[in-house]
Amino acid sequence: MRIRILDRYILSNHIGPYCFSLAIITFIFVMDFIIRWLDKFIGKGVGVLTILEFFFLSLGHMFALIIPMAVMPATLMAFGQLAADNEVTAMKSNGISLYRMIAPVLAATAALTLGLVFYFNMLLPESNHRLMNLMLDIGRMKPTLQIKENMFSDALAGYTILVREKNDKTGEIKGVQIFELKGGVPKSIIATSGRMIYRESESVLRFELDDGEIHEMPDPADIKTYRRTLFKHFTLNIQDTERTLKRSDRTHRNDREMTVGMMRARILEYGGTSDATRAHMNQVARDYIVAAFARVIDDARTLSPGASPPPPRPEPGAARAVPRVESGAEQILQILETQTYALDSNLRQINRYGVEIHKKFALPFSCIIFVLLGAPLAVRSGKRGMTISIGFSILLFLVYYIFLIGGEKLADRRLMEPWLAMWLANIVFLVVAVFILRQTNREFGVIGWARFNPAKWWRRAHS
Repeated sequence: MRIRILDRYILSNHIGPYCFSLAIITFIFVMDFIIRWLDKFIGKGVGVLTILEFFFLSLGHMFALIIPMAVMPATLMAFGQLAADNEVTAMKSNGISLYRMIAPVLAATAALTLGLVFYFNMLLPESNHRLMNLMLDIGRMKPTLQIKENMFSDALAGYTILVREKNDKTGEIKGVQIFELKGGVPKSIIATSGRMIYRESESVLRFELDDGEIHEMPDPADIKTYRRTLFKHFTLNIQDTERTLKRSDRTHRNDREMTVGMMRARILEYGGTSDATRAHMNQVARDYIVAAFARVIDDARTLSPGASPPPPRPEPGAARAVPRVESGAEQILQILETQTYALDSNLRQINRYGVEIHKKFALPFSCIIFVLLGAPLAVRSGKRGMTISIGFSILLFLVYYIFLIGGEKLADRRLMEPWLAMWLANIVFLVVAVFILRQTNREFGVIGWARFNPAKWWRRAHS
């Protein structure tokens, strides 16, 4: 009965710090959201309800980081307060070990971890999908704001636009390159200068271009159809560029908009394609080797005794036909090189989905590790844990996040296995946490940095 009361007491001491940490970190993320997006929304004339919808959908991926981040400062503050009030000493004097103290917190954190796994797999992908759809719809409202200097823009359907210099007040542009992909005939328009004018009554974005040229080839298979047109002034009207928000239902999903089941299906699909590519490469190489050996055998039979003499060597400088074997080898190498690139692309996609699958489990599991690491650190630091907990937690999570992002990049480039890339941070932090936890439990009678001798602790740890 006393143990149950103690468990409830320890857990109750975590509720306040966790809510406080959650509020502080959420405030930081919300301020970053306002700084990043509010100006763009105002420039596009987005309605208040749409802004609120965008904000609530953005909370989905925000809380994916906020919830694990809040665990560490809450643990530091809760156990730090217990240590500062000498309640840890009182529990130790009653024969309660540090392991037993953190047991209720670990149980609650395990439940939080399971909830996060469900959240990452079922709710977050749908939230990300709706957010991406809304983001693309807002981007089409006022495409002139999507066209930025020295950046290719696909804001206008069927067009890719690059502008070197742009004046948003006057609409003047310089160094213009417009690639028109619609209509079945690719067209490139290049101009030194011009203006962008949006005609709201007609929902038309007009480009008035000066001193440029147009490149087009109606029949891509026939180079003779290529034509180049020079112009002094040219006007391009792009239709259907309304400022009002038009909702669309985008069916395509990237890896962060998929559940584990969806990504596993994609992995099987890419795996089948990779197997087919390997089989094709093996068949091509095998056929060529068989044909090459057959030609060598035929040549050997031709040069055998009683056969006709070989043809005379050509004179120096005379034209010489390339042997069939060499010509075939060149073609085979081109085919194998193309297939190698395709295979590498498929394997990169498999790794990318594998990384996202493991991330849905590795990031929630970090909550348990943060408790194992935070509790002994708080007991050792005592009152100081209250003053440095937030800053230390953010620094620690930053290191963890660097591990996570670095591993993701390495896995995407096929330099590391996806499971190792996502779990490496957990493995390293878990080893450190278990080591500190064991040492703290052994020296549980010494609490606070004032009475703690690091040199003595290090000697005892390695004795």
